[in-house]
Amino acid sequence: MPALRILKALDPESAGSPEFRYLLSHLHLEARRAFPDHAVELFENPAELPPGEADTYLLLGPQNVMLCAGSLGAMRERLVGAAAQVRPVRLADAGIALPEPIYTLRGFERVEARYLSGSAGANTTPVPPSHLPATLLTARALRELLDQVPLDRLLRDPQALAAASPGSGAIETAGLCHEFIDYYGEVREDVVPFLPAGVQDVLEVGCGRGVTGAYLQRQLGCRVTGVELHPEVAADAATRLHAVLVGDLQTLDIPERFDAVLGCEIVEHLPEAAAFLARARELIRPGGQIVLSIPNVGHWSVVEDLLAGRWDYLPIGLLCYTHYRFFTQKTLDDWLRRAGWTRFTIHPQTTELPDRFDRLAETGAPLGFALDRLSLSTKGFYAVLEG
Repeated sequence: MPALRILKALDPESAGSPEFRYLLSHLHLEARRAFPDHAVELFENPAELPPGEADTYLLLGPQNVMLCAGSLGAMRERLVGAAAQVRPVRLADAGIALPEPIYTLRGFERVEARYLSGSAGANTTPVPPSHLPATLLTARALRELLDQVPLDRLLRDPQALAAASPGSGAIETAGLCHEFIDYYGEVREDVVPFLPAGVQDVLEVGCGRGVTGAYLQRQLGCRVTGVELHPEVAADAATRLHAVLVGDLQTLDIPERFDAVLGCEIVEHLPEAAAFLARARELIRPGGQIVLSIPNVGHWSVVEDLLAGRWDYLPIGLLCYTHYRFFTQKTLDDWLRRAGWTRFTIHPQTTELPDRFDRLAETGAPLGFALDRLSLSTKGFYAVLEG
């Protein structure tokens, strides 16, 4: 049986992230779908080519990239022709006019299908200048490259082939991939209006690299103490924040008290979320606040996927792989009240609502369907809890 070998450069942060390990397993599954007649093997961080030889190789850099079966199949078709290397185009570089934002895997697949059919409104895209984040290539092409560049560098350095001979065979492009943002590096400027006026000390739970906390320190003149489970990410945050504690909020000894505890996309990941709220309550001063950002499972993109029989996890977003629980505004309100909170407000994070939902409301009403436009257009909630 012919073989496809996937060679992946996995950085320590992604290796320790269940979300991105799930993404890698998804890509492996999609490769098996695109190459059903191949033995598909995955090798993480190979320093040299594994023993034996495959017919085809897929090189993946350290970037957290999503490739689906449709694009992998298109890349395979080009490789069967005259190409020696085939590189997918990143969604961000494809020049596609998106009719609406992509929130779910199905949403990406729909854009991918339009792109592959040539009807996505994209400009003619040149071959990507780098072989990373992904390249499909023949065994011969890979051997020629390894005569010039070590495998470890080939998998990690986007410029590794800048001075190398391309070898025999053409380099072509086919398919679409999506490179995810830095999971630990998003700046959440949107939380500023919900923090108490005159805030001096903030505890940010799940601070990541500390970029949100650093932003708050610059904008509000406050001190931000971060809590982060991942030691390497916490070390990065420590260069930006007033202080960083490594570990689980519920087990850490934290003698200080704070004007605000901030948690962006945290509680849905916790098996004991009520215990987290109780611990956070202990850590705020009288009159302090807990500010949470929580996804809404009632967003139109999730509802529409369910109508199509889909519920697909991703490493980031509304259907993140490590979500333990899911909220609508009512379930969030009920949960907070069950946890003993009586003084809180919930604010929707609204997005656009496609016109087709208005048409659904008109046709569905006589059949007894009820549509909550606000819920459908809400991506998440800010919950502000008063101590």
